[in-house]
Amino acid sequence: MARRRETIIGLALLLPALTAILLVVGYPLARAVVLSASRYRLTEGIDSERLCGLCNFEALLSDPFLGTYLRNQTIWVAGATFLPILLALGIALLMNRPLRLRWLWRSIVLVPWMMPPATVAVTWRWLYDQQWGLLNHYLASAGLTERPIGFLTAPEWVWPSILVAATWMWFPYNYVVLLASLQSVPAELYEAARIDGASRLAELRHITLPLIRPVLLVLVTLGLIWTSNDFTTIFLLTQGGPGVESMTVPPLIYRTSFRVYDIGRGAAIGVILMLVGLIFVIGYLWLARKQEQA
Repeated sequence: MARRRETIIGLALLLPALTAILLVVGYPLARAVVLSASRYRLTEGIDSERLCGLCNFEALLSDPFLGTYLRNQTIWVAGATFLPILLALGIALLMNRPLRLRWLWRSIVLVPWMMPPATVAVTWRWLYDQQWGLLNHYLASAGLTERPIGFLTAPEWVWPSILVAATWMWFPYNYVVLLASLQSVPAELYEAARIDGASRLAELRHITLPLIRPVLLVLVTLGLIWTSNDFTTIFLLTQGGPGVESMTVPPLIYRTSFRVYDIGRGAAIGVILMLVGLIFVIGYLWLARKQEQA
């Protein structure tokens, strides 16, 4: 009887939080699913919503630019996930060695992490500007270019430019995590490897990477989740341009819903993105549980 009473009291105490979650998360999620199965265009009137089943998903599949969107999303998610991790790993390996003024260099590396993502994106857009950007100015001053380069307007330059900005923006978090992981590797292992005549590359391959692999897997999974949902970087840098050359799914949802005013189709794209993200979340939770049991 006492245990049942404690259970009831516990549920009563959780009720406010559960109610807030249902209102903030549950209702918008359910509403998005309903909208994804409805034909609802604001240009037809605010009361024009009506159920249409899979019409929005069929329209998405028949979109002539669907292949471009999927290609862009793949380039963005893969590049913005793995490039910051690779850069962070290289810097973490360097900062883990005895260096003069190491505390200073470790602090400088964290500067990009201190800036809001929107500020970083706007700053890089200014640096890349074809007419007034500092990057074109310095390239021209050094005699490396005869005419300004359209870093964010030329199709051959747009993705390298975006990924450079994203790498600079996101590598500090990965660096902090990897540096902490490297410091947990026993120094005796490296000493034994050097006695056996192992090279630096062999130490990295056979000692460092195997021991920090669980951390790398978590960083990759988190990176896939964050980048697949990132809206700010692409939108503030290029808004998906030139044309649709850099259009990824989150900016596409915004454009479809609030520029074309096709709310139903925008919701359908959002539901698909949510389901893909859910796969990554499940993978992350599986990895976290596996590490707890190890």
